[in-house]
Amino acid sequence: MTKKFLILTLVFISTATFSYAHDFWIEKKDGKYYIVSGHDDKWDNYDPLRVKDAKVFSVTGSPVKVDVVRQNDIAYILPKADIGAISVFFDNHYWVKTTEGWKNITKQEAIKQGFQVIESGQSFKYAKYIERWSDNFGNPLETRMEIIPLKNPFAIKQGQKLPLKVLLDGRPLGNAPVFLHAKHEEFAKTDKHGQVDVVIDPNKMNIISVTTRLPYKDNPDADQLYLRASLSFGGR
Repeated sequence: MTKKFLILTLVFISTATFSYAHDFWIEKKDGKYYIVSGHDDKWDNYDPLRVKDAKVFSVTGSPVKVDVVRQNDIAYILPKADIGAISVFFDNHYWVKTTEGWKNITKQEAIKQGFQVIESGQSFKYAKYIERWSDNFGNPLETRMEIIPLKNPFAIKQGQKLPLKVLLDGRPLGNAPVFLHAKHEEFAKTDKHGQVDVVIDPNKMNIISVTTRLPYKDNPDADQLYLRASLSFGGR
């Protein structure tokens, strides 16, 4: 094994789960709905201006007015009424993997700075949180990528499976990696219908997420688009 190949291999292994790949979800704490970037039980700091859109719905599916509070390194939603569900879009900007690790810059910027680029991408993340169930939430909220519960998650008992469907641009997304509880280890893949069953714990916070990549054509800033969607609920 050459020295150059060894360095590239070590960089790939050590950075495979860097920030663009960190999970992204909504979690209720002390009456606030935090927009979280992180993994496992760790919350990471981020620029709250990357939270580009937040929509909140009542159990009837009607829009609910809320305040999005942006602090120095995190954002949260402060509801002004009872809510049923929340949907958030997070623009995580551009990322390049280089022989010196991940950089939060475009491919063009990386080349200009003299980095050797291994891969590059633009990162968009979508999070959905369900506070109270309604049959309305068994339908799409019309985000680009989303996870839809096919049953009431609050009616699932300990050890039972919750059926889910993953959509990308309104169509079922098959063969997509699925992750649980903000961990890096893949749990399963969606079937050809975009569906997957997961075992949930009704007594804890549940976080399910899914990822995919789409190739870019003639984009000098990135070779691909990284997409991640999450669904969270429970833990009250």
